[in-house]
Amino acid sequence: LSLGQLPSHYFIQSNLSLGSEMATAPMTGMISVDTKKGDRANLHRPLMTFIMSAFPEHQQEMSVAVEDVMKMREGCMSVERSEKGVEQLLRYYLQLTAMDCKLPINENQIHVTFTWFDSFYKDSVFSGKRGSAANSLYERACVLFNYGAVSSQLAASQNLDTDDGLKVAAKYFQIASGAFAHLRDKLVPLMQKVPTPDLSSEVVGCLTTLMQAQAQECLYMKAVADKMKSKVICRLASSAYDFYSESYKAMSSVNLKGTCWDKWTATCLAKQNFMSGLAEYYESLNEKANKAIGNELARLTEADKVLATAVKQSGGVFECKDIHSRVNRALVAAKKDNDFIYHERIPNPEDLPVIGRAPMAKPSPIPTDLEGWSDVFTKLVPLNVQQAATTYASRKDHLVHLEITKLREATNQLNSVLNQMNLPAALEDLSGKEIPASLLEKSGDVRTRGGIMQLKQSFEELPQLLLRNEEIITETLKSMNDEESSDKNLRTQFGEKWNRTKSEDLTKSFKEQGEKYQNILTNAKNADKIVREKFETNCAAIEMLSMDEQSLVSSIPVGGAQSLSGPGQKAVASLKSFMDQIKMLKGERDALEEKFKSGNDTEEIISKFSQLNTESNLFNDEALSTEQLEKTYGPLQAAVADSIKLQDELIAKITCANDEFVQSKSGTTSDPRSETMSRLQTGYDAYIELESNLAEGTKFYNNLTKILATYQNNVNDFVFARNTEKDDLMKNLQGSLANKAPPPRPEPPQYHQQASQSSLASPVPGPVPSHHIPPHPSAAQATPAVPTQAAQASGSQPSGPPQSGPPQPGQPTPQAPPLASPNAPQAYNYGAQGYQPSYPMGGPYGMPGYAGYYTYPGPPAQQYGQYPGQQYPPPQYGQQYPPGQYPPTQYPPYTGPK
Repeated sequence: LSLGQLPSHYFIQSNLSLGSEMATAPMTGMISVDTKKGDRANLHRPLMTFIMSAFPEHQQEMSVAVEDVMKMREGCMSVERSEKGVEQLLRYYLQLTAMDCKLPINENQIHVTFTWFDSFYKDSVFSGKRGSAANSLYERACVLFNYGAVSSQLAASQNLDTDDGLKVAAKYFQIASGAFAHLRDKLVPLMQKVPTPDLSSEVVGCLTTLMQAQAQECLYMKAVADKMKSKVICRLASSAYDFYSESYKAMSSVNLKGTCWDKWTATCLAKQNFMSGLAEYYESLNEKANKAIGNELARLTEADKVLATAVKQSGGVFECKDIHSRVNRALVAAKKDNDFIYHERIPNPEDLPVIGRAPMAKPSPIPTDLEGWSDVFTKLVPLNVQQAATTYASRKDHLVHLEITKLREATNQLNSVLNQMNLPAALEDLSGKEIPASLLEKSGDVRTRGGIMQLKQSFEELPQLLLRNEEIITETLKSMNDEESSDKNLRTQFGEKWNRTKSEDLTKSFKEQGEKYQNILTNAKNADKIVREKFETNCAAIEMLSMDEQSLVSSIPVGGAQSLSGPGQKAVASLKSFMDQIKMLKGERDALEEKFKSGNDTEEIISKFSQLNTESNLFNDEALSTEQLEKTYGPLQAAVADSIKLQDELIAKITCANDEFVQSKSGTTSDPRSETMSRLQTGYDAYIELESNLAEGTKFYNNLTKILATYQNNVNDFVFARNTEKDDLMKNLQGSLANKAPPPRPEPPQYHQQASQSSLASPVPGPVPSHHIPPHPSAAQATPAVPTQAAQASGSQPSGPPQSGPPQPGQPTPQAPPLASPNAPQAYNYGAQGYQPSYPMGGPYGMPGYAGYYTYPGPPAQQYGQYPGQQYPPPQYGQQYPPGQYPPTQYPPYTGPK
């Protein structure tokens, strides 16, 4: 049976999905899943707030990256059913996965609430149709669900009459199966609560198997179209039957009432029987080819039976009557042939051999990369990864320092032993007159490196570098201490009103860093002292090595010639061989030291930490650090141990050979020559070591300067922010003090009350002395203003201070006298400066004898008038005129007490 022989009704279009967009799409009897619809979410502000706090150096460029992520999400809200739509969803999912370890979106860190609707209940009123969660895991799960859903829609919309259509359908059904399988195995188990039913492990598990079954069916149809052998086709159909059986069993246990789920379950059952019948039919063709007529009849009978059941169960979703009729006709013909020709016994179906399987459809894994895609937050490193990388770097530096120290100490020990034996110079100076070639070579090397002047110059630079670092740390700590002292003083001054956080609580970490840097500088000074002592000890020898060759030769004492016996010559040969081995050993150590120093695996370890942070819930960075150190530096550590072991063996052999060499000498060199050469050997080794120490010291101080400059900038920023906060707080406190209500006016003295009673006892008020209030030219023409009856009846006093008349042209502006009530305005009080009346004093104790010593009653501000035409009794302390109009006037200078 070929693809062309299958009934055209088998490919009948059928809408099994729930969405309106699928209602008009051409369907092929395959089930597709609707996408989840999501609400908009504002990512920009929460993400940028976290970036400004954790990654301030990347703030500007990360703003563009956040906008890109928001555009990705916006595009996934209404994705099209195409390969482009599938890729769009995958791109956003990969971006969410990549940024999850850098920008943790959850309730405690970056709070963004994502809302998605259920794929099955979105058009119903059932509970659970809408789910919200404030974490990126839920967003990733929903996007991955849509990735599988759109893949299933794309697969189901293919034209299965074509070869390309079958290939694309099988491909995207497997992609959909992989998406739902990843949901079931990786994401859903991490959710504390599943917001919507479509994301439950049971539902996505069913969808995984269902998509796999449909992919297997497409592969079966492809085999039919390619006219493969019936043995292959029946196995493909039998595996499709297995997948549909598993899918039907799982779907039957899921309760999604009121949705398409029940129809899907019925379709799975029908497809299960349909694929079983096809498998039996194609296996009957194999039996017929093998002349097993009884088995053929048994399989045709079973195929006819299950296909009849499938016809009843399909319910028009897919057409299978034609293939059932064809199988039925084949069964009738086979029975007729057996009855008239073969007469073979028909076995029971249970006795038939099991049909083989060929499960070719498999869930496609989620890609971890995509062509043209890259993480927009590549430059961001998660905080826990940063901390783990810093810890790893510290462990690595300690290991490297320890191993290099081992190598250098071993080399120093070796040089010391050789210098004591005057090797290898003693082997080259048998005549006692010629300078050993090795010594001349070392002298030339010292001169090439700059000689003793180069060391002296480096020693002069070190104190300057040290002083610069000390000044930075001193100034930084001083500014921090000054700010803390100012804060303490103001807190003492204002008490509880100075309610900001104490500086000593905020500067604790800064002080700890400062103490750490001071300890580092102290250790550095001690190291500088040791290096300088070593230089002073070997200064004379280094100075000799810095001479030209002629000067060096003339400065070394001449010794006597030496003759060697047979064993002595043999010892010399052995010692020369050992010297060559030592030279090779030192070269290997130099190479080892360079490997230790050049080990730069920062990017590699950060990548591994990031991957571990993404894939594992338990971020065990210590185990990974140990593994990485062992991988990178384990072989180098083994090489260091082998080198030291080889040195010990060489020293033992050299000692024995040198003893034989010394004993075999018939003549001896003079002690001064031997001692000089030994000092020169030691001086050369010291020069090489000093040069390395000074280079490391210079590099150390320069790097420390950068670190201290950053530390100083951070402290200065802190101090500036604290000073700004202090100024604002001071302004607020001073403003509150200025707006504080003044204290109550003190009670007048007893003698003022007595004078007031004496004045009030007079029956007729006396006129105000003319020398107290000088006449005004407009006084005669002014119309007297009488207080209102209401004010006279109630006896109320004016509530506001009166205003004096406007100043006359050419006259100075009147000012209040120097003694006044603290509550009185300046324009009417004696207490202000500038008002100096010149009239004689009246009243007791030199007090002015007119009313209004504190305030003049009058109209509201900026209203001027005249005195009423009446006389007033002599005023007393605190007494006021009744409300009225007063003419503008210029008061004479005040000459009373101040």
